[in-house]
Amino acid sequence: MSLMEQKQQFINLLMSDQFTMSELCLTFGISRKTGHKWRDRYVVEGIAGLVARSSAPKSVTGRTDEAVERLIVLERRLHPTWGAKKIQRVLSVKHGLEQAPAVSTVGEVLKRHGMVKVRRRRGGLFTVERGTLTAPERCNHVLGVDYKGWFTLGDGTRCDPLTVSDLHSRFLMKAEVMPDMTVKWTQREFRNVFKRYGLPEIIRVDNGAPFASVGPGGLSKLSVWWIGLGIEVQFSRPGCPQDNGCHERMHRTMKAECCKPGSANREAQQQRFNRWKKIFNEDRPHEALGMRTPSEVYQPAARRLDERIKPRLYEAGVETKRVDRAGFISLNGNSCYVGESLMGVDVAIEESAETGLLGVRYANVKLGWLDRTPNARLRPPAYAERWESKLASTTDGK
Repeated sequence: MSLMEQKQQFINLLMSDQFTMSELCLTFGISRKTGHKWRDRYVVEGIAGLVARSSAPKSVTGRTDEAVERLIVLERRLHPTWGAKKIQRVLSVKHGLEQAPAVSTVGEVLKRHGMVKVRRRRGGLFTVERGTLTAPERCNHVLGVDYKGWFTLGDGTRCDPLTVSDLHSRFLMKAEVMPDMTVKWTQREFRNVFKRYGLPEIIRVDNGAPFASVGPGGLSKLSVWWIGLGIEVQFSRPGCPQDNGCHERMHRTMKAECCKPGSANREAQQQRFNRWKKIFNEDRPHEALGMRTPSEVYQPAARRLDERIKPRLYEAGVETKRVDRAGFISLNGNSCYVGESLMGVDVAIEESAETGLLGVRYANVKLGWLDRTPNARLRPPAYAERWESKLASTTDGK
């Protein structure tokens, strides 16, 4: 997702009144200052206000005057809990400076003197629930999918190879030079993979785009599409490449044998990938396969791609709601945002007997919880635990 698309999604969520500014800033990994700046520019200028602007200063000024810098440090020592805004105000009111330095300049002075603690950024509003990863037991049981780290080609263009392999047989289905890493192009390549090799039972991916998102359930439009085809999506743990170990080892081999250095251009690099993939699948014996080649072990899946056939995602009697094009569902006369990634699909609504909250899920993926108050907004899956604790403490207090 581009920065412009992130800004537009941020504004859409903010204007829906389903999330607070603080929640969205945490989810998108930005400061509240940046969030307010995006909102203010959008209110004044509309979509045009979200276009990136040059960060270069209109005029270059010198370092903050030493006397002013000493005053900033002095005020901080007198008031250790004061931030840059308060100190800037004091410089004008208490010390009589006609042109006090900007708040950002005061902040930089405090940083230079080691007077600012760097906050550890907390996780986003929604996180991906990660269960036990499935060990592949047969062909097409689990596919490993990733974008190998990019590298530069001879003509200066960037190369982002998409790789897909069967983790049981090590058979490499795809090593493709992609125009970009968007859902559109990735989905197109997977249609080709599924048409040729059939549908797998599970796809294992990391937590980055286009496979995952910061929205409910961690789902992107691509992973929602996979689930709609009856494929389970499993996310590896952040910072744990061993969760997709044999796929990562294949990446190291590919990097050493056909990525360093990069070919002259995209076409030449793709031809190089094709030749290497043929050798990897048909000539290279694997110790884990009893020194057989992947081609000797792999068999295409019996289940073929037919997007007209919709797998049954829910049990009989489960209440479902259709997600509209803006990412909302209608519940008890109110609109509730569950994510644009889910537009056009049905999500299940189930009441918890313990808490009375309404659980929302897509297939087997928990999206979050809703209470029964007007204008209720979707809460992360962990919210139910806090709610249950609150109910328990209330009961104990009676």
